[in-house]
Amino acid sequence: MLRKSLLCAALVFAGCDNAKNDEASFREGLPSKEMVEMKSPKPNGQGLTAFYGQGQQAEYYQLTVGAALTVNGGTLWVLNLLEEIVKHTPTSIEGDVAVWGPHTDALSPTTWKLTVTRTDDDSYSWVLEGKGKNEQDSAFRAILSGTHTVAVDDEGERVKGYGSGEFLIDWDKSRTLPGENQEDMGTAEIRYSRTDAQAASSVQAEFRQVRDEAVENGRVDASYAYKQAPGAGGELDFVIKKNIDTDPTRARVENLAIKSRWEATGAGRSDIKLSGGDLFGTAEVSECWDSNFLSAYFAVSFNPALGYGAVSACGTFSTAVYSTL
Repeated sequence: MLRKSLLCAALVFAGCDNAKNDEASFREGLPSKEMVEMKSPKPNGQGLTAFYGQGQQAEYYQLTVGAALTVNGGTLWVLNLLEEIVKHTPTSIEGDVAVWGPHTDALSPTTWKLTVTRTDDDSYSWVLEGKGKNEQDSAFRAILSGTHTVAVDDEGERVKGYGSGEFLIDWDKSRTLPGENQEDMGTAEIRYSRTDAQAASSVQAEFRQVRDEAVENGRVDASYAYKQAPGAGGELDFVIKKNIDTDPTRARVENLAIKSRWEATGAGRSDIKLSGGDLFGTAEVSECWDSNFLSAYFAVSFNPALGYGAVSACGTFSTAVYSTL
């Protein structure tokens, strides 16, 4: 960064600053799908997939894939929408602020407006607002908002496709817009970091009062934390707070915490802890799976008779590690 600053000073003209206020620079001030994707275990350690083959597939491997899909599904809508908007030329660029819109697709009942503001050399804040196309401009409400810092190399040059930041998805506001999904509810706060090709990627997600698919008109809180290094294994923690007990006379909320770890081969382990609510104590479950995602070890604290396999089948994950979320 210092070398680039000295170069700009030596040139004595405004081109260095102006280069960060063009269309491309503002587009770089937004997160990409690659920065926010959670990747779950598969043989080469890359990508998100669910493997359904013959044999006894590990239950908690499937649950890990499902948890990653939940977060990816929620963020995909956001990032696809931003990507489509910034394919167009900004309506205006004034100083450190670029605006796309207001714009209404021909067959859409919703008008969108995206505002991206440069807050520092390589840092931005952004907000996506929506309203019914027949509503007044005063009716615009923030559906998405966030901050993003573009990654830079040792020379102070931006590294395309890398960065860190956070954003908030407000589904409660989104569902007030005409034509939008009326089933989504609650909020999600996402924090992410993918700073270069060698650095570990991380994503944290806090879902608050989102729809509980298992309960009519129910809502649930859930937290997720993901980390993976390039070409290596990864880990995913997720915690759900909901009434898991099926007895209608016991309605208190339990805490289900799961930590999954896996190697680049796909082999991995999940450790589960269920506590609180109407439970009399804490229940712990562990499962290990091989590189074909078949269950090789299973242990249950409250009923050892249900367990099978030797802990040696867990490879490098021979010891239980529980989520601290």
